[in-house]
Amino acid sequence: MGMMIFSASSFALLPFSLADTSSPKRTLVNFLYYSEIVIKHWQQETLDSKEAKQAYNQAIRTMDISLVPNRTRTVVLMERIILLREILDRFDAEALQAAPDNEQAQGVSYWRFANSDLSIVRLESGNRQGQFVFSANTVQQIPSWYRKMEALPYALDSRTDYYQEFLITPGPLFSKGFIYSLPSDFIRLYGPLPLWQWLALLGIFILSKLLIKLSFLLGGVWNSYWESRGQSWQVGRLISLFSAVVILLVMRRVIDNGIWVTGGVYQLLSTAFLLWQFLFTSWLIMAMFNYFASIYAYHKHNGKQVDSSLITVLARIFGGLTIAILAIYVVEFMGFSISPIVAGLGVGGLAVALAIRPVLENVINGLTLYADGGIKIGELCRYGDKLGTIESIGLRSTRIRTLERSLITIPNSEFANMEIDNLERRDKRRMEHTFRVRAELTRDQLRLLMVNIRRVLLRHPQLEAEPLRARFMGVGEYGILVNVLAYIKCSDHDEFMAVQEDILLMVMRQVETVGAQLAFSNQYQFAGKLSAVDDALKEKAATTVKQWHETDNYPFPDFSFEYKYEIKDTIIYPATTSATRKNATV
Repeated sequence: MGMMIFSASSFALLPFSLADTSSPKRTLVNFLYYSEIVIKHWQQETLDSKEAKQAYNQAIRTMDISLVPNRTRTVVLMERIILLREILDRFDAEALQAAPDNEQAQGVSYWRFANSDLSIVRLESGNRQGQFVFSANTVQQIPSWYRKMEALPYALDSRTDYYQEFLITPGPLFSKGFIYSLPSDFIRLYGPLPLWQWLALLGIFILSKLLIKLSFLLGGVWNSYWESRGQSWQVGRLISLFSAVVILLVMRRVIDNGIWVTGGVYQLLSTAFLLWQFLFTSWLIMAMFNYFASIYAYHKHNGKQVDSSLITVLARIFGGLTIAILAIYVVEFMGFSISPIVAGLGVGGLAVALAIRPVLENVINGLTLYADGGIKIGELCRYGDKLGTIESIGLRSTRIRTLERSLITIPNSEFANMEIDNLERRDKRRMEHTFRVRAELTRDQLRLLMVNIRRVLLRHPQLEAEPLRARFMGVGEYGILVNVLAYIKCSDHDEFMAVQEDILLMVMRQVETVGAQLAFSNQYQFAGKLSAVDDALKEKAATTVKQWHETDNYPFPDFSFEYKYEIKDTIIYPATTSATRKNATV
């Protein structure tokens, strides 16, 4: 109380006035005055009152807390206020009276307490330029100076040690009466903390783990419940992550405002909880971006647009940027300045740029693949001399499923420079085959065969009218060569194989109709086993060709335009009886 007499006799202070920091003495007196009010309310468990909050803020205003980790937490700054008060109460009045006032402070940039390292300095920059505050180094060294001066007696009135009382008392969430009603062993210090705080922290850790585990379990149950009903409300993981963040936030508040752990133990626990909160929050942010991207890409567009793949990657990019911004906020929140980190990045920017150049190349080339629109997920492509289906296009690499079902990962910087043939983007598929027919075939039979094949090709509804051909290509080693070329109106490979199969069967039927036979290279196997060409079919072919000449309707080199128009798409495909026999056996 003697220190308060010194304060009151020097200046008339009002409980709700701003702390005067115009000189070292005024800063010192204002701190003593407002710290007395704060400590009084802390002892009476009324820190939530308006007067207590005002006094707390003004006491903090006299200190430079820029170097204090977790400086946004009441328990951290209350510890600094009580420790500084304990130190100052051990200085004699003459040492404190020596602090220069306004007239004496002209030209003074700092003032040191007696022979200690504690000082009040004038701020030379910022919004509070010219004001005197307890220096950042002083505030940082308060715990060590308390340990050095703890054994010294108080300069004026003898009293209990506020800090020793502070170590064992709870925060505003808990009652002091309840803690003091516990057995004496529970409020005895074991290391830096009393037993009741150790037990409370253990309970916090166990409860946090159980609740987080339960939240993930319930999230999995949620997903399974809706999946079994055919609905894709897969938000169970999001709910679990959000619950984990809330659980850690609540537990952190219990530690900050209930258990009131102090010193290095608090800094360790605070950092651990904040890192876990950051981890789960980052996980939640990325999961949310991916979830909403999947809803847009696959539920709205069914995953068949290039933009669908792009939105997934963009979601990851924006999610990563959001997490990076959150990380900066976390660093600032913990009480560390981001400026040295930024300065370090500026100095080492060139080295970092060179180190991550391959990564940036892959990212840029990945975005180029999306922007170009040449490929998308699910498409069959030929890259180099290989075939495969695009499974994913990530920020760093592209994954391709080969025809052998193996998974190949190619860096985007390499894949973007390859010659990529997108087989899925073909508007039609080319079919070309060369048939070898036995040389016993007459010229009229050959003419009739080519006309019949052309007619079949023109009539087929799945073939383009142009280009389309069936031509005599020459005489080969084993027979006459007839080349058939057509474009099938489809892009799907399975559909192409089905239509091609139908056309080849029709061509073989025309070969049989004119009396021709396919030639084979294995003469040893087939010698003496093939039947001779039917003479009646030869005569029929000759009569048909003669009739073409007589009626001026010789279909060479091609059909007339009118005839093509008449027969175009007149064949029913598939056949009316295709896949209709319910009891058919194969």
